[in-house]
Amino acid sequence: MSVLADWLARQAPAWLEGNRPLTPAQRRALLAIRRCRTPVLGGHLYRCTDCHETDFAYHSCHHRACPRCGGAGTAEWTARQTARLLPVPYFLVTITVPEPLRACFAARPAVVLDLFFNASAQALQTVAARSRHLGAELGMVGVFHNWGRQLQHHPHLHFIMPGGGLTADHQAWRSSRHPEWLLPKAAVEAALRGGMETALRHVAPDLHAQVPDSCWREGWWVDWRPAGSGQNAVKYLARYVQRTAITDERIVAATDEAVTFSYIDSATKRPLECTLPADEFMRRYLQHVPPPGQHRVRYFGWMHPAASKRRMIVETLLNVPILVTAKVVEPEWHLRCPHCHAFALVCVRKLPRTPPACDR
Repeated sequence: MSVLADWLARQAPAWLEGNRPLTPAQRRALLAIRRCRTPVLGGHLYRCTDCHETDFAYHSCHHRACPRCGGAGTAEWTARQTARLLPVPYFLVTITVPEPLRACFAARPAVVLDLFFNASAQALQTVAARSRHLGAELGMVGVFHNWGRQLQHHPHLHFIMPGGGLTADHQAWRSSRHPEWLLPKAAVEAALRGGMETALRHVAPDLHAQVPDSCWREGWWVDWRPAGSGQNAVKYLARYVQRTAITDERIVAATDEAVTFSYIDSATKRPLECTLPADEFMRRYLQHVPPPGQHRVRYFGWMHPAASKRRMIVETLLNVPILVTAKVVEPEWHLRCPHCHAFALVCVRKLPRTPPACDR
């Protein structure tokens, strides 16, 4: 059961059938959440071969904004990224933009996100290529977040990267010179400001004209955090790779009038609670529904899928052992009997879909 999903499903009819300002992506998200694991999507009837009890399960919607879905995808992404970690110290880099620039993300999310990803990665690579800083090419995994701790609109990027890089001649691995950061913060911020302004002026001059000049001089923030082996950073970001801004763990109370959720105050690091009216909570939740085709995770440098040869060189230089392991067969949790808990459910009948009653 999901408290948040149940609340969203209860509120969905009023938003779908009323005169609420919804984008096509938000409408599809509400329809998916409302139908998830209901007769509308059909399902299967199971019988346990051990205790002979029967059970039925409805299908999931698999939408990225659905609180019920995404668990399997999160586990797969975490396992895949953890297996690719290298035996070097890692860093977690967070890049935020000035507040006046956030309106551009809301107006043209697909265009501005591409520019933000590319400008950020290019800024990091440009500074890393300078011999006085590192003199090497970085490998990076970037994850986009579009929300703050109170579900406000707050676009920012996280990069997980090893503490070092591959030299231009592909002959050596150059390690970080400082345990707390990989590159100088001010140099990255300056390169990012210049790259983002040039790209936005070229691609979307109408949006560039709406941004005040002061935005290109201040308000940018690059935060470096040592991340040890990288495993905790991967787990932290994985929670929002397949899911959206908030999960059931943070919901304190959810009624038809208001929703209360917990968050960590960024200044004091203390746990606090925020209570929002139902309409305001729904508005904040829906503003983080990604548009179709938007990729939250992207790879750069020698971690890019097209750079497999450079990745192999890095692994050779770092003496990463080649392990041949047997494939671990994960338990098929959907075949676990809710009565005797044995993995012995057998599908005996497919449940047909029921036409939706009043979805629009």
